[in-house]
Amino acid sequence: MGSEKPEVRTDLPTVEAPTRSVQAGETPTGAADAITVELSGDEQAELFRLSSIGPYRVLRKIGEGGMGAVYLAERDDAQYKKQVAIKLVRRGMASSFIVRRFRNERQILASLDHPNIARLLDGGTTEDGLPYFVMEYIEGQPITDYADERQLSTADRLKLFARVCAAVHYAHQKLVVHRDIKPSNILVTQNGEPKLVDFGIAKLLDPAQSDGLIDTAATGHGMMTPEYASPEQARGEAITIATDIYSLGVVLYQLLTGRRPYRIKSRSPQEIVQAICEQEPQLPSAAATRGQGDTMTQSQATSVTASPRRPVPASRLKGDLDNIVLMAMRKEPERRYASAEQFAADIRRHLDGLPVIARKDTFTYRAGKFILRHKAGVAAALLIVVMLVGGLLAINRQRARAERRFNDVRRLANSFMFEIHDRIEPLPGSTPVRELLVTRALEYLDSLAAEAADDAQLQRELAKAYQKVGDVQGYPFESNLGDTAGALASYRKALAISEALIKDHPDDLQMRRDLLVSYERIGDVLQATGDTAGALDYQRRALGISQPIAADRPEDGEWRRTAMIGYLKVGQVLAQTGDTVAALDDFKQALALAEQSVAAAATARARGDLALMHNKVGDMLMAGGDAAGALAEYREGLTIREALSAEDPSNAPARRAVAASNEKVADMLAATGNVAEALNYQRKTLASDEALAAADPANVDAQFDLGIGYDNIAELLARAGDRRAALEHYRKGLAILEKLSGENPDNAEMKSYLADGLIKLGKVQAAAGEMAQAIEQINRGRLILAALSAEDAANVETRTALADAYLALGDVQARLAAHGKSAAHWRAARSSYDQSLTIYNELRSRNLLQGDSADKPDELTRKLADCDAALSGKGD
Repeated sequence: MGSEKPEVRTDLPTVEAPTRSVQAGETPTGAADAITVELSGDEQAELFRLSSIGPYRVLRKIGEGGMGAVYLAERDDAQYKKQVAIKLVRRGMASSFIVRRFRNERQILASLDHPNIARLLDGGTTEDGLPYFVMEYIEGQPITDYADERQLSTADRLKLFARVCAAVHYAHQKLVVHRDIKPSNILVTQNGEPKLVDFGIAKLLDPAQSDGLIDTAATGHGMMTPEYASPEQARGEAITIATDIYSLGVVLYQLLTGRRPYRIKSRSPQEIVQAICEQEPQLPSAAATRGQGDTMTQSQATSVTASPRRPVPASRLKGDLDNIVLMAMRKEPERRYASAEQFAADIRRHLDGLPVIARKDTFTYRAGKFILRHKAGVAAALLIVVMLVGGLLAINRQRARAERRFNDVRRLANSFMFEIHDRIEPLPGSTPVRELLVTRALEYLDSLAAEAADDAQLQRELAKAYQKVGDVQGYPFESNLGDTAGALASYRKALAISEALIKDHPDDLQMRRDLLVSYERIGDVLQATGDTAGALDYQRRALGISQPIAADRPEDGEWRRTAMIGYLKVGQVLAQTGDTVAALDDFKQALALAEQSVAAAATARARGDLALMHNKVGDMLMAGGDAAGALAEYREGLTIREALSAEDPSNAPARRAVAASNEKVADMLAATGNVAEALNYQRKTLASDEALAAADPANVDAQFDLGIGYDNIAELLARAGDRRAALEHYRKGLAILEKLSGENPDNAEMKSYLADGLIKLGKVQAAAGEMAQAIEQINRGRLILAALSAEDAANVETRTALADAYLALGDVQARLAAHGKSAAHWRAARSSYDQSLTIYNELRSRNLLQGDSADKPDELTRKLADCDAALSGKGD
């Protein structure tokens, strides 16, 4: 059985039709300049009686409505000269209800201070007891008239409307719902400043603010302008901020189309209410196409059409603007924008060419928005796609020209992968388009490989293309799509081609370079996925090719850089195995080559390489206990990266590099005890991480950086004694890392960082006395590390982290034992300490303990003795 529709109320009274105002009264429509309202004899007598109101001299009446009149006045006590508008309850209308409404409006205006809301200046009571208030005098036009007379562009209309949303959002934050938003209550001054006026039927959401002046629970049924009223207003239901969102949607509809959303044949309350509650408004783009030839009665034209002009071309409204307007006007309040600020933010996103929340967030939509924002960068790619397809079809249709067309396609495909992708990669939000490039490229490459067996040049092109695709899929040290398994498969395809080619061309330097790049790429992925031994093997193969060639060609900058990268990669894997002395030697070799490159040509790439090498040398100095040397290296790297980012502020990888250097400096400062300064650097890192992640939510690296950034600042906050903030940041970071680890199950690096965050969270929880939660989190991290260590026994960093996890767990269990004097907890602590000592002793026997870890076995021996003493004293 279907749901019963709610009752539609049809007892709506006829709406007041005020005459004219440019001020915060019951504001009618009309020309921009203030005019004197023509007065009857009684009204002239009334004006004479009101020649002065308080310290103000009345000049003329400028508007009136249902409960009051508005007068233009000026200060009359020699204090200062200023024209104002005074609103006064009309004589004969001062019932208790009208007076309460009037005072309610005055109370509301007193609480509002916003540049786009008409300001309350003064208030009081006349000598014969009628309340009044004094308002800022505004000479302006209704927003639709202002926009149409000046023929504002679509963008200017939207920007103007967004400022109105800001005023409404401010009122909502003050717990005030306007309830009568319409063009005539949004006046725009000659200098383009919108002003929201007439809070005569506004509602206070907080009863405590009403001071008993008016019933804050009232629905306001009957007090509204029906053409702009929401369905819940028409039905006499509860009023919320969603009511104003709906009315704003109607105003925007009219501002963009010149028409109101519903086709109404008459102004009867019943028909208006039925239209509001039952009709679905026509798409704004469709409404804008209705020309002057539409058959309409005069009454229709009055109720539907706001302007004889067509404000915005229909084509401009299709898509985002259609959806934005109609989301604000949804019949169900809960399905509209959650706030006026969210409404305005969607408009700003549309103006900036970003995806809007009113549209379903599909891959096609996000990719389309990216293309619109970066037409120059992507237009060539789209053209190439069309040409590729056209070329392939031509091959089938015209066999005689097959070979020429085939070569054309090859050249275009190379441009597609190596030029277009590299142009869009640094742009925030480019991930959806890059995903599309990868999908299409793999389809093309796999089909082409079957036909390339006898063509060595084409084989080389294929190997390079597979490498490029692998880089985009999941290269661990650059912005990628997070598909490490796909990346490894692409790199192995490239390697198979290169190894076959080098057998026939052993002296070809370019082919040797292609081969070493395949070795490096596979080594990088193996390192990231937990195969440290395999990674070291492949990186040494690559260095074995580049080092001798670079030594033989000292003036060749490209081979010098290739050898530098080879030393870097071998050093990184050695550091992971715990051989920091050998790693430092390789990093110093890389640093020397980087300095030679900058001396030869200080390009952005060479300077970026030099910054990275400073960081790597700093890492090893820090591991060896040389704090001052490490900090100096980190600061050198940061200085270089900040200069590079300043030269190209839109370059996302450059901004990411600055964040990484700030993090390095923060780590070193914290290690030397300067936690406060370390926090300053880490906050810079986190701000950058948050901005990059927000700009490109689908970018795995950006999200990964953000998760680590939260963890790092949490650790510093804990050291500074702010446990609450530390716990909050740990939880934010772990939520990101857990999500990424679940989506990338083969990525050992992500799992390692997740485990590290869990253990650190547990330590802070233990310090806060949350022992059960601490044991749970440390155990979760320990289990992850145990699995990683079992899969990659050569990874000393993972083994050391596992030993530290057991140590942390033992510390929590020992605290519980000391507090509860429990033998079971002492035994649990002893078991954890023993597991930790076993690992540390194993590492010490291989001379792999350095820095803080060097003293761990002695520390654990003492802790085990304490456990034995406690158990002996208790007699088990």
